[in-house]
Amino acid sequence: MTLSVTELINRLSVLERRVEELEKENRALREENDRLKERLGLNSGNSSFPPSRDLYKRKLIKKSGLKPGGQPGHVGKWREKLQADEEISIHPEEYCPCGGKIVLAAKPYTHQKVELPVIKPIVTNYYLHHGRCSCCKKRYKARLSEGVSNDLLGPRAKGAVSALTGFFKNSKREAQMILEEILGLKISLGTLSRTEERVSDQCETSYQQLEEKIQQSALLHIDETGHRLGKKRGWAWVFTNKSATLIKLTESRGAKVLEKTLPNYEGRVISDRYSCYSYFLEERRQVCWSHLVRDFERFAQSRDADLNFIGRHMVSIAEEMFGLHRSLLQKNIELIFFLRRCRILRRRLRYWLKRTHRLPGLEQAKRVSKNILKCEPMMWKVLEDPLEIPPTNNLAERQIRKYVVYRKTSYFAWAERGERYIERMLSLFLTYQRDNPCQKLLQLLMPATASVPLC
Repeated sequence: MTLSVTELINRLSVLERRVEELEKENRALREENDRLKERLGLNSGNSSFPPSRDLYKRKLIKKSGLKPGGQPGHVGKWREKLQADEEISIHPEEYCPCGGKIVLAAKPYTHQKVELPVIKPIVTNYYLHHGRCSCCKKRYKARLSEGVSNDLLGPRAKGAVSALTGFFKNSKREAQMILEEILGLKISLGTLSRTEERVSDQCETSYQQLEEKIQQSALLHIDETGHRLGKKRGWAWVFTNKSATLIKLTESRGAKVLEKTLPNYEGRVISDRYSCYSYFLEERRQVCWSHLVRDFERFAQSRDADLNFIGRHMVSIAEEMFGLHRSLLQKNIELIFFLRRCRILRRRLRYWLKRTHRLPGLEQAKRVSKNILKCEPMMWKVLEDPLEIPPTNNLAERQIRKYVVYRKTSYFAWAERGERYIERMLSLFLTYQRDNPCQKLLQLLMPATASVPLC
């Protein structure tokens, strides 16, 4: 059967439209395939994923081929001898088998053996006598002496409970087991929870003092992460500097938390590029370079050859900037050299970011580079005072790690009362660690049960 020219033209137009549809579908599938492949390559080094979500652990450190442990020439370290409660002298044989007399050295070897005493709780019974008036029959009962509380546990026992559940990330049942098996103190879960509540109330004043100290700080590192409060979503904020750390658990991740915690704050802030931090003035804000490096690494690992080329240049610029800043802090280079070199790196980075916009396709990479260019002035606030303003927000990341581990190991909290206890205990503990790294933990725990001094 022969077809007319009109029918052939109509069929050709139908086939052409079909080809266009298939090409469009094929292009969409290719783009989706590229996006999925890039997502498959995401890890903690090129995205905000935590290291625990890495599918394949990257080997960041090359093997040296040496045996593990101390190497020849390293500075030796040893445990200092403790003060002895008992001393026992042991002498060798008086004569050698050959017949000669053994002459003892002036100083003997010391073999020290340490043992823990049998731990038994100190229990005190207060007998409160009571009676009636012989005339009016009114009841009377003795009261506890001044300074003796109605609590079941004393200050040291409260300190132990606070340490186990607040500092050492144990769950309630684990703390109950440790108290019974090691310290010989058998208490119920209800008593343990009420003890936490009382300690939290007594730490409220110190927590408020710590918040005031943070508000008056000249430089702050800020970060946030999420958690679950029962079935609801919650957020943990960390505000930290060289001398103090404040953990704040809230229901919001928005700027209203910053407005409430840091009203009219005039100091410098170091944070990531999350939009709520626009609450602070750009002139007072430094963007974290560690977060920028993740985006640069993602560019460098792209399947697109042009973006891969640009990303590798960005990574090298960031590595050089880190190396220069490290050398400046170690006083290996002069400040003027650091500033001049960073100005050159700044121009190069701006060039590569703008070049990303001219790449065909790659819409996500273009959006990321545009967002980085918007905050470009905030990336280089470190140049205003390199010795005081760090280029990264690593301090906040390290401080919030205590909370993240607590969240994973202790089942966190199921009520607002538990949140208040966690934020106060972690804040005080992290602050004492920064101000008094060599202070004994018991010196922190004992006042925590009565009135906790700030620092």
